[in-house]
Amino acid sequence: MPVTFAATAVLGLLLGAEPEKAPPDPRDFGPGTMDVSGYPEEHQRKYDLLISKCNKCHPAARAVNSHFSSQQWKRYMKKMLRRPNSGINEEQAQRIYEFLKFRAEKEGLG
Repeated sequence: MPVTFAATAVLGLLLGAEPEKAPPDPRDFGPGTMDVSGYPEEHQRKYDLLISKCNKCHPAARAVNSHFSSQQWKRYMKKMLRRPNSGINEEQAQRIYEFLKFRAEKEGLG
């Protein structure tokens, strides 16, 4: 019987292994941070959460260099919640989404 990604992730958790990193994406090679000093304080805190959580499975640059609409971010965050070992709970996902939605609207992507 073939071993699935989920089974491998569960076995890794049981053995204390590091989470499997996502394969490289072209967005990974851009800037890894953004200047949010002009953003409202609440969004600066949400940005810090995004960096700490997203960096667990792939470079934070992937989120920084993705210019999605708020709807695209909503779908993406749901996908990340379902990933084994993401370490993101519903409340954190909502806070990260609120930052990404704010940024999308600021960039005119709605």
